[in-house]
Amino acid sequence: MERPFDPAANPNGKGRGSSTAAAQPQTSTTPTNPSPSGEGIAAKLRKKRSAAANKGGDANRAKRNQTSVPVRTPDKSWWFRCHRDPAQTVPVDLLIITSGPDEGIWFLDPEVEFPDELDQFVMPALLTRAITHDGTEFFYLAKQSDRSPKQSTRRIVNEARASWIKQRWNGTQKAYEFEYARQLRREPEWSNKTLDELLEMAFDEKLITRVDHEVVNRLLFPQDEDFADVEPAEEQAN
Repeated sequence: MERPFDPAANPNGKGRGSSTAAAQPQTSTTPTNPSPSGEGIAAKLRKKRSAAANKGGDANRAKRNQTSVPVRTPDKSWWFRCHRDPAQTVPVDLLIITSGPDEGIWFLDPEVEFPDELDQFVMPALLTRAITHDGTEFFYLAKQSDRSPKQSTRRIVNEARASWIKQRWNGTQKAYEFEYARQLRREPEWSNKTLDELLEMAFDEKLITRVDHEVVNRLLFPQDEDFADVEPAEEQAN
């Protein structure tokens, strides 16, 4: 009598009964991943990441506290906005010194009557409250001299009040050009600091409140040894 075929006795499916073995369903050891569900963990994680991206990290920015406020034109890599309220723009008189121990931007107290001789060094400007896409507040510096691109910066500030933009200098046109951000749609999150508080942070120790301030004296009397540039204290100590 012919014995019935036993698959266990012929695991390779060779010999007699191999065709029957080939017809048997194969059991797979590879798990089948279910199709993603809208309620699954992966979907929830993606949703959370997407929400954080849309907010631009607002939760992280809320924990930040600036200790200084830059006064400058925006870097060409920044996406930025300007405050919509025109009251957040103020006129100032500046001394912009590019070298020496007094290098930097100095602010002249509007209540002090400085000598007329200082006018040749004074740069009128507009400061507009602005903010970068990562939540850093700064003052957009728009010089107002005859040689400054006043119309160009005015257009930039107006555009930045309504949209996130990035600006860069066009040397051929002698003006700024800008582009709109495609992904940034949220409104900027301004700090609760007043304009005066931000200005105080921006001026810091650069506010000139005296007619006889050493910076003023060094500009007006560069040949006077009493006002000559001095070396830093640490260099004197050496």
